Amino acid sequence: MQTPGRKTPSHYGSQRSVYSTGSTLRTLTKSGPGSRKSKSHASLAWYRKPLVHTAFYTDLQRGSWHFGFYSFLVGIWTTLTSAFDIYCLHEAMPGSEHTGYYIIAFDFVYVGNGDIRNLLMMSSVFSLIGGFILFIASIALLDGLRKEDERAFRFWLWTMGIFAPWKIIAWGFAGIVNDMIFVYNVLMLLGWFGLNILNCFSWVIIYSMYLELGDLSKIQDLARLKMDTMSNVQSRATSAYGSRPTSPYIVNRPPPPLPVNSGPRAHTGYTPIQTPQSSLPPTITVSGPTRQEYLQDPLYATRGHVNSHSSDIF
Repeated sequence: MQTPGRKTPSHYGSQRSVYSTGSTLRTLTKSGPGSRKSKSHASLAWYRKPLVHTAFYTDLQRGSWHFGFYSFLVGIWTTLTSAFDIYCLHEAMPGSEHTGYYIIAFDFVYVGNGDIRNLLMMSSVFSLIGGFILFIASIALLDGLRKEDERAFRFWLWTMGIFAPWKIIAWGFAGIVNDMIFVYNVLMLLGWFGLNILNCFSWVIIYSMYLELGDLSKIQDLARLKMDTMSNVQSRATSAYGSRPTSPYIVNRPPPPLPVNSGPRAHTGYTPIQTPQSSLPPTITVSGPTRQEYLQDPLYATRGHVNSHSSDIF
């Protein structure tokens, strides 16, 4: 029953009142203008936060796909151009003689100081290796974007994080020592000026996407841990050996035995030997009077002889 002004707790109340099932996804993922940031997110270092939230011309996810394909092409381009530079430096080595027909002239190749020339050769060799590694890392990045697995981004981030600064240094050194009167040198200078900017921007985009996916993975891990905990608590509550065997939330509990006098003895839950005597119904034995008691009844006084059965009343 329920008295006015006071609510009686229901015996079959909702399980939500016993175990808190409030989700933390809304708190962790809420963002935007006017929203209040959580303390844990505000306490992170600047490099642990996404550097950008969009790719400026599109969203972050689509921009990551675009720059993934871009780095794939840059790896191929760098490998080919570096191999060509090595070939040109080898063919234009001072003191070497070559005979035959050549499609291009090697006038644009640096033939001055030997140490500078060796540095240009080293720069081309390292760029060749870096371009091939970037090609492999871009394939792993595209596969990670397809699976939305941020762990596959790390190899690409390390590769581009080393490749981009190295190409900036190599680009500046080549722009200083090479003669800018040749079209090839001018084109390579202008081309790598734009590619270096895109390399840095692509690293920022992929790193921001990496942090975004990392935050989502943490939220999923927390949700999975909470669901596992709730399932363990629920299974423990439904166990016959749980800490609350009389809980209203127990399911599949065997029904209690029927009362003794609710049906035949076969359905009372007791065998004939186990049936308590105190629970059996009382027995009443009805027997007729004996002949002597019958003859002594005043209503049946006889007249005539003793064996007469006629009554004085009739």
